[in-house]
Amino acid sequence: MLRVGQVMSRLSVCLHSYHTIGDALTLIKEKKVTGLPILNDQGHLLGMVTKEQIFEKGLEQFTAENKAIDYLTTRFLPLKEETLVEDVGDLPFEIYPVFNNQEEITGVVTKYALMQAHLQQVQLRSQELEAVFDSAHNGILAINRQGIITSLNPAAERPTRSTKEKAVGHFLNDIIIPTGLLEVVRSGIPEFGVKFQVGRRLYISNRTPILKDGEVVGAVGVFQDVSEIEKILQELRSVKQLNEELQTIIASSYDGLIICDGQGEILRCNPAVGRILDLTWTELVGRPFKDFVDKGIFQKNIVYLVKKQDALVSLLERPLAKHSLVITGNPVYSEDGEIVKIVINIRDMSELVFLREALEESKQLSEKYQSQIAQMRNHQDIGAALRSCSVIMNNVMDLAFRVSQVDSPVVLVGEQGVGKEEIARLIHAQSKRAQAPFYKLNCGSLPNQLLEIELFGQEIPLDIAHRGKKGIFELAEKGTVYLEDIGKMSLSLQQRLLRILNPISADVRIIASTISPLKELVEKGLFHKELFFSLNVVPIKVPALRERKEDLIPLVLFHLEQNNKRHGLEKVFSPEAIQLFLNYSWLGNVRELANVIERLVVTSNDKFISPREVDLVLYEKEQSPLRSVTVAGLIPLKEAIDDLEQQLVTLAMKQHGTTVKAAEALGVNQSTVVRKLKRLKNNQNQNESKKR
Repeated sequence: MLRVGQVMSRLSVCLHSYHTIGDALTLIKEKKVTGLPILNDQGHLLGMVTKEQIFEKGLEQFTAENKAIDYLTTRFLPLKEETLVEDVGDLPFEIYPVFNNQEEITGVVTKYALMQAHLQQVQLRSQELEAVFDSAHNGILAINRQGIITSLNPAAERPTRSTKEKAVGHFLNDIIIPTGLLEVVRSGIPEFGVKFQVGRRLYISNRTPILKDGEVVGAVGVFQDVSEIEKILQELRSVKQLNEELQTIIASSYDGLIICDGQGEILRCNPAVGRILDLTWTELVGRPFKDFVDKGIFQKNIVYLVKKQDALVSLLERPLAKHSLVITGNPVYSEDGEIVKIVINIRDMSELVFLREALEESKQLSEKYQSQIAQMRNHQDIGAALRSCSVIMNNVMDLAFRVSQVDSPVVLVGEQGVGKEEIARLIHAQSKRAQAPFYKLNCGSLPNQLLEIELFGQEIPLDIAHRGKKGIFELAEKGTVYLEDIGKMSLSLQQRLLRILNPISADVRIIASTISPLKELVEKGLFHKELFFSLNVVPIKVPALRERKEDLIPLVLFHLEQNNKRHGLEKVFSPEAIQLFLNYSWLGNVRELANVIERLVVTSNDKFISPREVDLVLYEKEQSPLRSVTVAGLIPLKEAIDDLEQQLVTLAMKQHGTTVKAAEALGVNQSTVVRKLKRLKNNQNQNESKKR
């Protein structure tokens, strides 16, 4: 953008009160300007001396010795060097002084020079816009209020079947196929994504009104040829759909499928291969088929036989073994008739026989065991982690008892080990479904395929008299399903779960738990929004143990009693040991507390568990030379305490990264850590200043 400083006439001298008019005219001539600024003795601008002002005074009494200040005019406006030329409007005077950022006069500029510079800018910008308009890939067509074509770029000539020379200046409908622009002019309403066809070409048009002072003065249409894009998209959709279908067929095949390239290297295999051969996917893919023949997994190299015979080959492997296999190799040819791939099908014949014999027995045993496990779980002590005397936990328990009387879905939110599963069991035990099964499934501990089978079951097409594995929604009929860590469930399984919930097709109650709030996972795109709305009917936030310190002593005494009974001991904690429990942060919550107490009970030699033993167990990860304070000589006590505090705060920030976590590790408030860090920084700055 052009600025005033680039157009002005730069001055090295200015007029002063002692200059004559002759001096002024001489300088005006030398500088080739129509006027000069005149300054007082302090260097402040008094006004301008211009040729126009000299002529206005008249030449009758003009002499070169007259003072220049006698011809002074104050009719001027100061301009800044940084002012944009286009921002300088219709100026009233012919010449203007120009100041820099330090308020110093650096030159003068005429109205004519500013107008010339602005005109050049407008012309240059017009040329740039015209070049952009003509080089645009999309077609652009504009009309005025009367429907006369005002602009047409080369890209618009094909969809309009006209040229710029023939179209501009003529009425729209007289030249080209109607495009809907006239309707936009009349209504003033834009239209986007409108498709139209010219011959075999498909176009998308965006039509918008041209507004001036709030009034529609025309319309512009932008055309994009999407024929090739539509064709490619359709082909991609077909290929993607076909690929998904093939992937589903291969993955769901009960027979093992191995695909090799022409040299016998394994490119792909389905899960059934790993089940039949007792191998993992990573052990197979990327390795030559011959390696598994050398290892004795296969007796014959079917890849070699297929290439040798140049035809389909079937053979029987391990005929007398526990798993007898029928293996078929089928060649895939290129257009040149060469074998480019070999598809190997593996069928475990003995497994089908075993399945027929064992399926019914397994079904009966499974139902029996599930019923027994459900009854055992219902009678377990589910209140271990829920013993509470704190207000915050009592509120949680009160809410849990109230929601147990209805069938609304519940989402339990809290850290690992806070007792979410115990609350889920409590809700089930207090509900009308208490006599029915309670099933727990950890959504984060199983691969996606196994989790899907556990949730929804699996059909095994042996014959019409047998069914596959039941999912927990079928097994938990009239009971409760607890989905732990539901936030780790894949989006595809979430979608399938949503179909069961809306409307619910199984008579079960769902209780879910998560470490991170589901709303945060929805915002990150990791959790299905509709499933969130279906499950998050009654969210219950379970507080961490460090947030309810009032419950620590009851929980410590409960777990101490349980472990004494279990191991036949009579261990007791000293008051000082109890205090250490109260000062600890318990990042593992109730689960960590239970493990720590059991460890202390079974490892302590004495009846009374000492504070030292508790300290060693609680802070074993922090045991280092820094934990033992050694003294090499005498220094003032306050100085020693300050130095130790600085070391501890520095170490805590290094290990934990934030003041919040550092405060938890040190057992102090966050504000204390912030204050000591600030003090440490000030001390360091003072030491550096002394060194300089």
